[in-house]
This record gives sequence, C-alpha cells and structure tokens, in this order.
Amino acid sequence: DRINYSIRVIKDQYPQVVVDNLQDSVLFKSIMLGGSVSDDYGITALSLNYHIVKKAKELPTKSKSIAIASRQQQQNFFYQWRIDSLGLEPGDKLFYHLQVWDNDGVNGKKSSRSANYIFSLPSEEEIKAEISKSQRSAESKVDESFKKAKDLKQSIDDAQEKLRGKQNLDWQDKKMLEDLIKQKERLDETITILQKENALLEQKKENFSEESQRIKEKSDQIQKLMDELLDEETKKLFKELEKMLQENADVNQIQKMLDKMDRKEINLEKELERTLELFKQLQYDYKLEQAIETLKEQTENQEKLLEKTEELTGDKKENKDKNDKSDGDKEDGKNEKSSPEELAKEQAELKEEFEQFKKQLEEIDKLGEELDKSSETPDEGDQGEVEESQQESKESLDKGEPKKSAEQQKKAVSKMKEMQKAMEGMQSSMEMEIDQANLESLRQIIHGLIKLSYDQENLIKEFGPIQQTDPKYVQLSQNQLKIKDDSKVLEDSLLSLSKKDAFMGSIVTREIGELNDHLDKSVLNIKERRKPNASTEMQLSMTSINNLALMLNDHFEQMMNMMANAKPGKGKGKKPGNKPLGKIQEELNRRMEEIKNGGGGKSGRELSEEYAKMAAEQERIRRALQEMQEKMKQEGGKMPGGDLPGKMEQTEMDLVNKQITEQTIQRQKEILTRLLEAEKSMREQDQDEERKGETAKDYTNEIPRAFEEYLRLKEKEVELLKTVPPKLFPYYKQEVGEYFKRIKTQELN
Repeated sequence: DRINYSIRVIKDQYPQVVVDNLQDSVLFKSIMLGGSVSDDYGITALSLNYHIVKKAKELPTKSKSIAIASRQQQQNFFYQWRIDSLGLEPGDKLFYHLQVWDNDGVNGKKSSRSANYIFSLPSEEEIKAEISKSQRSAESKVDESFKKAKDLKQSIDDAQEKLRGKQNLDWQDKKMLEDLIKQKERLDETITILQKENALLEQKKENFSEESQRIKEKSDQIQKLMDELLDEETKKLFKELEKMLQENADVNQIQKMLDKMDRKEINLEKELERTLELFKQLQYDYKLEQAIETLKEQTENQEKLLEKTEELTGDKKENKDKNDKSDGDKEDGKNEKSSPEELAKEQAELKEEFEQFKKQLEEIDKLGEELDKSSETPDEGDQGEVEESQQESKESLDKGEPKKSAEQQKKAVSKMKEMQKAMEGMQSSMEMEIDQANLESLRQIIHGLIKLSYDQENLIKEFGPIQQTDPKYVQLSQNQLKIKDDSKVLEDSLLSLSKKDAFMGSIVTREIGELNDHLDKSVLNIKERRKPNASTEMQLSMTSINNLALMLNDHFEQMMNMMANAKPGKGKGKKPGNKPLGKIQEELNRRMEEIKNGGGGKSGRELSEEYAKMAAEQERIRRALQEMQEKMKQEGGKMPGGDLPGKMEQTEMDLVNKQITEQTIQRQKEILTRLLEAEKSMREQDQDEERKGETAKDYTNEIPRAFEEYLRLKEKEVELLKTVPPKLFPYYKQEVGEYFKRIKTQELN
C-alpha cells in the first residue's frame, strides 16, 4: 500500500488591533480609547505611544502601557487617557497610536500598529472666541428663561381672571390649565439647559484662562443662583394642579392653587431678571480682566523684541549667557543675534496681536454702554500711537535701521505700560466705587425697613382696640396703604441692589414676596371689614419686615468685614466662625428644639427675631458646606451626605415661615448626622494628603456607559454573522474569515 501526504507550514500571523477613538473636544481633558486586540495564538502587551509638537518642535516619543489579560487570543480593552497632566498649551498637537505585541517565543514578538491620531488644542484666539460664544449662548438662555417666566406669569394671571366667578370647568378651561402646565415644563427645561451651559462655561474659563479670586467667587455665586432657580415647592404646586385636573377638583381649590403659583412665579421672574443683570456684569468684569492680562503679555513681548533689537544695534552688552547656557536646559541659539528680517516679522505679528486687543476694547466699551458703566478704556488716540510706533518700527527694520526701530519700540512699550496702568486703576476704582455704593444703599434700606417696622407696629397697636364703626378706622386703613407704598419703594431699592450684589442670597427675594402677600391681604381685609384677619396679616407683615432687616444687617456686617480685610466677595461664602460646621449645626438644632417646645422664653417680636437669626445661621452653614463640596470636587473627591444643601434650604424656608414641625426636627437630626460624616471624610482626606505628599492621583478606569454599550453592540453584530455560517468549501471559509478580520480592522469614522 502507498500513503500520499503533504506538509504545509502556517506562518504565525501578526496581531491585529481595532481602535475606537473619542476625543474630548469641549474641555480637552481626556481621550477615550477602546476597541479589541486579537492574535492567532495570544497577546502579550498593548501600549500607547505618543509625542507632542510644540510650535513646530517635536518632543521625544513616550509610551504608556495599557493593561490587558495575558495569553488571550481576542479581548476588548478600554483606556481613559487623562491628558491634562501632559502640560499641553494652546496650539500644541498630540500625535499618538496604539501598538500590540503577540507571544511568538521562537522568532521574537511581532507587533502591529493602529492608525495615527492627532489631538489638536485650539489656539489662544480660538479659545477666547469659544468662551465668548459660550458666554453669549448662556446669556441668551437666561434672557429666554426670563421671557418664558414672564409669559407664564401672564398666563397664570389670565387663568385666574377667566376662572373668577365660575362654578365648573369647561373643556376650554381644562385645556388652558393643561397648556399652563406644559408651559411650566418648557420653562424648567430651558432653565436646566441654562444651568448646564453655565457650569460648562465656568469649566472652560477655569481651564483656559486665569481668573482673579473676585471674578471666580462671583462666577460661583451666579452658578449657585442659577441652581436655586428650580424650586421644588413650585414643581409640587404644578403637580398638584395636574392631579386636580385629573380628579375634576373644585374650581375654588384650583383658584387657590393658581394664587400660590402666581406668587412663586413672581419670585422666579425677579430672580431671572437679577441673574441676567449679574451675568452681564460678570461678563464685563471678566472681559476687562482678560484685556488687562492680554495687554500685559503684549507689553512683555514688545520688551523682549526691544532687547533683541538693541543687541542687534550693539547698544546692549552681552549678558552672561555663556554661564547660563552651561545648564543645558536652554534652547540652542539663544545668544545668536536675530536678523532684521526676523525681527520685522516678529514686529508684524505683535502689531496684529495689538489689533486683536483693540477689538477686545471695543467689546468692553459696547458692553459697558449696555450696563450704563462709565468705561474709561484707552481712547483711540493712545491706541493709534502704539500702532503707529509698531508700524514705523517694522518699516525701519525692513530698511535695515535697527537703531531707529528701537526708538519706536521704546515709545510703544512706554505707551502700552501707560495704558495697562490706566486700565488697572480703572478696574480697581470701579470695584471700590461699586462696593461703597452697594454698602451705602444697603445701609439706607436697613434704616428704611426699621422705620417701616415701627410704623407697622404702631398701626397694629392703634388698630387693636378700634371699632369698625369708628371714623378713625378709615384713617388707619389709609395708613396701611401708606405702609404698603413705602414697602414698594424699599422693595424696588432692594431689587436694584440685588442686581449689583451677587452675594445677596435668593432667600431675600422670597421674603419680599411673602411681605407683599401679607401687605396685600391686610389691605384687602381692612377694606372688607374683616378685622381679625387684617390683624393677623399685619402681624405677619411686620414679622417679614423684621426678618428682612435682620438678614440684610447680617449681610451688611459681612460686607464691612470683607472691605476691611480687602478681600472682596468672600462675605457670604466664608465659614462661620472658627468652629466646625457640625458643632454650629448642633447648637442651631438645640435652639430650634427649644423654640418648638415652648419658645425658649421668647415671644412676639423677640421670637420673630430669633427665627430670622436661625434662618440666617442655617444659610451660612449651607454656603460653607457648598464650598467644601466644591473644593472636594475640584480635587477629584466626593463628599458623602447626598443633597445636604437642599435639606438645609428646606429648613431655611421653615424658619422664615416660623414653622418648626416634628418633620423639621427629624430633618435637622439627619442633617447633623450627615454633616458630621462629611466633616470626618474631609479630615481623612486632609490626613491622607499629608501622608502621601506629592503622590499622583489615580483616576478610575471605568468605561463610560454609552461607550461600553457601543462596543458591546458592535461585537454583537459581528458575532451574529458568525453564528449562522453557511456550509462552504475550505477556500471560501478562509475568505469569510478574512472578511471578519477586515471588519475589525477597518477605520471607524
């Protein structure tokens, strides 16, 4: 017998890598790399190779190892690359690719590379343009929210008018109220988008620009105001209205609900109007600060060019560059003189940069006109002198006259320094004038509120014993109308001040709403001769006046401390006293329990003042806690406790309304427990940092849910095809295998 046989050698194949590449194109902080690696026998290593190009200079290539399971023929991978630690600057480019190795132990490990990817950071001008675009978008959203809130308020008023006197709801009435609910939902959606856009804007500003402490604190405060726009109590009112419509509730109940909603929407409208004004002022301050920094940088660059020009003329002696060069860290050619052509090119670039600076000044002047600010930015004459000197300097360098060019450069530097000094002086004096004006306005408002409180108290005393048939009853009703008119003047002044002072809490606006409601009801009850109800509302209105006076007096003291310490803007955010927050919260809880159990020996006006002081104390604790949370968030941590600030705000509302219930006490106990846990976590973090020193942060490598789902679905599609293979001859089976390989190795757009 004969046996015919043949031997065929199958070469060890190269490994393969499929990459899905997602770049952070908003904050430019990270790159997400995912995909799969495969080999006919097994994978041993996967690395990320990259190099940075700075101003056309290529830096050495570096590598990062990506963890994979060893010896597996096929596996998926995911790597979240934090590039904010690479020291990238505007205009830099990052080139990178992935490389995978198989386990060939005979001939040596073979590797395959993915395609090359480029991550480009935008230039400084592009970053400024993007921030300006985001600012305009956020301002537009605030304006849109304000208009929608105004329209919703008008719709509620119209609904109240149409339902007045009706006994039953017809189809049109129900449709009108359903539209009202949908209108509120659209408003809430717009405000939610606004909150996210502004938060993203603040992240961009923090990542790509330098901000002073004052501007940063103002930004944080405006974000807090935006976060407080969506009131949970208002949402509950609209849900209750929706439930009433489904249950065909009584018209009188619906009218009462609309009345509550109307008061809430008045507060929202005022807060949005205030937020819009504060946002515009913040834009102005930010743009002015950035313009000063831009001019400072351009002045430094012009001085460097002047030094190079003087070296070319021989007027400037050589520095001890030879000694400095021995360090080995400085660039080659540092001591070589530049040619006039190179200097002329640099001067032309500086002239173009100054033209961009002029556009910044135009934007500042335009925004100042909208805000009625007396802008004193450098006039066209000063700007023209700088441009003229720069132009003549360039022309002299083109002609080969560096000495004449240096003279013009000196003029440009001198004028630019004058402009910088003038703008810094304008900025400083403007801040001081605003603080002093706000302080004086606040002082006058507090005095007005104290007088109004005494007027209301005297009226209550006179109103008590009087009979409805007494002719003096009409006179007292007129006095109540006068108090209402006086409160309106103070309200306008206070709302005007709140549009200039970002650190005034939104609780002040809510308290003004309560005051107006009580005054309106007291006037109405007096008019309709309902004396007991009128007396109650008058007493409540006096309480609201006292609450406002106490809150504003506390804010006044903080502003005084702020100006005395020459640290503007820290009044509302500083930690109360030197005690831990948990200790202060514990003392506050004890005072609240005393009040609930019997008033703590206080009554009348003294008790009202105590309620207002406790509300202000709880607000200070809440703001200090929010700062702690923000600090931990910036450091990559997270404070336990959940929504503690939200619970504290509910307590503030209970205290303002003088309603300490058992539910309030239980909530306070929960707040204290979680606050103590949060402080413990904060202390542990501080100890951990002290122990570890300069240890780098270890970022979590969890796959984002959306990205993981994408990879899973993609793998499922390929596996689905493989599960139904037709009966094929070996040649075609091999072709099908090659087809699946091509699917995995193709580039994904």
